[in-house]
Amino acid sequence: MNFPIYCGFQILGKTFQNRTTKTSDGFGGGVIIVDGNSKQFVTMVQKHMFTLNAQGYIPMADTIKRVWIDVGSHSESFLGGDHIYSGVYWPDRTRKSLRDEFRESPDLMAIAIDPNARFYEALSKIPRLIPIIVAIYTVEGTQLFYEYGIDGCSSLLEPNVNLDSRYYANNWLTGCHQVKQMTGVSTVRLEKILSIIDPRLNIELLKIDAQGVDLDVVKSCGKQLQRVEKIIIEIQKQVSGNKTTNLLYKNQITAEDSVIWMNENGFLYNEKQGSVNNKAIEEYNYVFDNRHLNKTM
Repeated sequence: MNFPIYCGFQILGKTFQNRTTKTSDGFGGGVIIVDGNSKQFVTMVQKHMFTLNAQGYIPMADTIKRVWIDVGSHSESFLGGDHIYSGVYWPDRTRKSLRDEFRESPDLMAIAIDPNARFYEALSKIPRLIPIIVAIYTVEGTQLFYEYGIDGCSSLLEPNVNLDSRYYANNWLTGCHQVKQMTGVSTVRLEKILSIIDPRLNIELLKIDAQGVDLDVVKSCGKQLQRVEKIIIEIQKQVSGNKTTNLLYKNQITAEDSVIWMNENGFLYNEKQGSVNNKAIEEYNYVFDNRHLNKTM
């Protein structure tokens, strides 16, 4: 396999790691390096993300009390105005969209995570937001990455050859089924990032749009998952024919299986706050509440 240039960095053969392996070899997805008295968080595509404070945590002002994390972010992050942001709320507060809550809350910090380096500049200009250019997955290292015709469909998963052609024929979804090229991407477990967020802070919200590996992102939290209060994941319900399916990616986890896993791990499906993302392919935004942290349950 040839390892191309990705975001200006060559991915060497010895650093490539098959997605099925369990141990990291070569360049890690996210590592902490010590330079004199400072510690820096480093990823493959953006050398310096931030310098950790003296306690070994991501530096945040004392006024910050809670954190939101957006995995699969984009240039608007929590400032977006779509239905996802208006449908999720906390019943014990005055109801407002996530966008307005983020804008109006000086005690709130957001962390936006995405492997696309071109989002970094725009994200870094948003007050109280820390961008991290990396992909989140259960395995750390360098993973095979599929770049699709539509950038928002690019994924760690390959296309589903059994996708019913009626879902993408003659419309924009064609770009979510055709791979432009395969490259490599730096991956890190979300557990690592959560572990360098000061434990005094409440991880109030985790929003995930990871193109078929959303539940894998949740699983990558490990023991840190218990800190998260509310989770939003983009997911598909499975509709299958004899030989075809509506699932965009090979081996992606369905909504039904995700609800089972989340419930077994302490998160209850909040159907009232969910929303439709793309009815044509049965894609939804599912919301889950941590039964141990949610004050209204």
